[in-house]
Amino acid sequence: MLSDNQVLLALVTALMTSVLAIRLGSALYQ
Repeated sequence: MLSDNQVLLALVTALMTSVLAIRLGSALYQ
């Protein structure tokens, strides 16, 4: 069973990873 902190950390990590991926993708696209 995951604790609230682990779930929150996983969500924040996934969000930051997706933001970085989108920024990198748009930078490469241009």
